[in-house]
Amino acid sequence: MGKKFYTIMIVPHAAAKFRRIKVSKNFLVAAGSFLGALFVAGLLFPHFALRASQLRGALDKASAENAELKKVNAKFDESLADLRSRLAEFENKATKLAMMVGVEDINNQQLAAGGSSFDLKGLSPKASESIIEGEINTLKERSGLLQDNFRILDMAFQKQSLLLASTPSVYPVRGLLGNGFGWRRDPFTGMRDFHQGLDLVAPLGTRIVTPADGIVTRVGPSGGFGNSVFISHGYGIMTRYGHLSAYNVKVGQRVKRNDPIGSVGTTGRSTGPHLHYEVLVHQRNVDPIKYILEEYRSF
Repeated sequence: MGKKFYTIMIVPHAAAKFRRIKVSKNFLVAAGSFLGALFVAGLLFPHFALRASQLRGALDKASAENAELKKVNAKFDESLADLRSRLAEFENKATKLAMMVGVEDINNQQLAAGGSSFDLKGLSPKASESIIEGEINTLKERSGLLQDNFRILDMAFQKQSLLLASTPSVYPVRGLLGNGFGWRRDPFTGMRDFHQGLDLVAPLGTRIVTPADGIVTRVGPSGGFGNSVFISHGYGIMTRYGHLSAYNVKVGQRVKRNDPIGSVGTTGRSTGPHLHYEVLVHQRNVDPIKYILEEYRSF
């Protein structure tokens, strides 16, 4: 069957010749379809434009929420790190207090200082929530153990308040921590030597206080330690203070914690102004740091 054609005649108003345009039926159908599609597209364009605008707004909102979530995660991370640090500090103090009052069955299940480390950056909200929830549960467990420990310690404290008052638990002078307790190289001989106390470096004349209640048992020169003060705190505990420039206590005098007993000096065998501080338990030297509740700082 032959193709069907249509003739379109264009008749001008002037006297010019009219024109004939011969077009096929298929062309008219295609042209009509194209024009119909354009018409439908024109009708739908405002809808799609509005939809695209809404999607773009939703995307911008999601992006802003994501940025805000990252900030919140960073704050959570920082807050949890601070809580871990504080909890570790309390656990450390609980251990020292337990040693001071002789509690041996205290729950010593503290985690490593600071706890586990994690980074919430780049994680999905669900993953971040899971990690934070796990960390909070760990901190709850640690705080529960710590609460039990302090309950035990509170009972021990009530029974041993006199012992605590007699236990050297603060630094006798505010200064820099020089040589600690243990093996070192002797500054005069260069030989390996065991240092039986702490050297706390401070300016000449800095005030020295007693770290616990006690009775002064000796005052005056003591060999290489120069001017010295010895204090008995009872319960087999004694403290010694060496290289003093001066002292303001006498034998037999009762002293309370934080009472001034003398001044930092460089008397005796000394390389510069500092306090040599010893703690003895039943006549045996022990590390004074183990009895000091204050965390060391450069005062």
